[in-house]
Parts: sequence; C-alpha cells; structure tokens
Amino acid sequence: MPKRKWILAFGILTISARLAFAPPAAALEGHDCTGSPDDAVMTLPLPLGKWGQIACTPYGHVLTSHEGWIWIMPDGSKTVFIPSQMADKEPEALGNKSYFTRIDVAQVKGEEYDKAYDIFHAGFDEKEVKPDAYRADLTSVSGKRMRVYFFDYDSYGWGMLCPDDTCDSDSRFMILDKEHRPQPRQPPI
Repeated sequence: MPKRKWILAFGILTISARLAFAPPAAALEGHDCTGSPDDAVMTLPLPLGKWGQIACTPYGHVLTSHEGWIWIMPDGSKTVFIPSQMADKEPEALGNKSYFTRIDVAQVKGEEYDKAYDIFHAGFDEKEVKPDAYRADLTSVSGKRMRVYFFDYDSYGWGMLCPDDTCDSDSRFMILDKEHRPQPRQPPI
C-alpha cells in the first residue's frame, strides 16, 4: 500500500484507539448530539444499523457499535470508532462541528465482492461459508471520504477500512454480539 494511504488508514485506527481507551458508554458520557446540524446523518441504514450507531463525542460524531454489540480489533486490544474528522494527525475537539453528511450503504456482489472479500479473507479458513458484504461510503462535513466494507456472518460480522478505495486486511475489525457467541454461518438450503 502506498505510504500516504497507509498513513491515513493508520491515522483512522489511531484516532479510533484514542477515543476507545474507555468503554463506549464512558467515552460518550455527557456528550449528546443536541445541536447537531440538520444535514448531519444521525441514523444508519440497514444492515449497518444492526451493529452500529452515530455517537457524539468531544471530537465530533463517530460511527461505532451500539448497545449490545462491540467493534473490536482482532487481538482484543482496542474498540473501534470511525471518526467523522478523518484526520491524519491529532483530532481537534470540534464537537458537533464534525459529522457525517452522507452514509451510503449498498450490498456488493460480483467482481467488487470478490476483490474486497479476497483482501479481507486473507489468512482465514477457505472452507467457511461466505458472508454477505456491504460497502459503506462515509462522507464527512469536511468533504473527506472513507469506504468501509462490512461482512455479515449472521451472528457476527467484520469490517475493513478502505481509505482512498484501497483496502488493507490489517484494518480488519470484529463486530460481536455481546449476548451471543458467534456461530459459523450455515450454507443456504
């Protein structure tokens, strides 16, 4: 991956890690979305709404897990937030001045599916039943964009960041239901 794209992807995860030192409830405590601009996306389309929400923080709006789910790095070291700031450096305390103006979600199939899945699935069991895949295109008020692929295995999922439309399997994160153990996806009947 070219250095600039790697730095952006690392920056997103670094910002995410900074926001995620505390559990989501504690990180968001006292920061509501009151005063968010009218053009701010506040609800997520399905299936993203199954696992996620828009939360408001001192650093702006973030896409994160909602109650009952957790977005976490595969090694369990950090929870994942995708900030609307999309900064390459230290995030600024912008509050509701940084937000998403668009979040478009579409199921992917065919060549796009194969390309994203191959990058995502590197190093995983080749025999598992393939998930449904969705592309989320996020646009912030600053005009910056981020693409994220989500892979739905029914009882759990995965996400993968693709800044500048370049995916990197090192940006994968798990999406887990806190109340139910992940089950292998069953083949269609």
